[in-house]
Amino acid sequence: MESQKHLLAKNMAFLMLVSPDSNLAKLLKFCLATKITGENPGKAAENMARELMEKPSSLPYWTQDVMRIDNNYSAEEWEALGKMDLKDTEEFMNTLWQELENLNL
Repeated sequence: MESQKHLLAKNMAFLMLVSPDSNLAKLLKFCLATKITGENPGKAAENMARELMEKPSSLPYWTQDVMRIDNNYSAEEWEALGKMDLKDTEEFMNTLWQELENLNL
């Protein structure tokens, strides 16, 4: 339980540093809107997140895969996806990487 509390504290600190209007916040809001279910959902979510980190250009396809996981495309998911405004994936991700670097964790 202590390790889970430590992980929660680290994640909370990270979230408090993210600017609400940043691309990073938009991606996180999208992630919060999705619901990964099934066997071992934590591992599935981590694997999907790693896939995006390894191939950021796949963001538009990745978002569809994440939304499809529970076979339910919710209004919250569509709204969060729309707010990401993915007209230029490369620019979105480059800005996101810069925002992440500037967090000074």
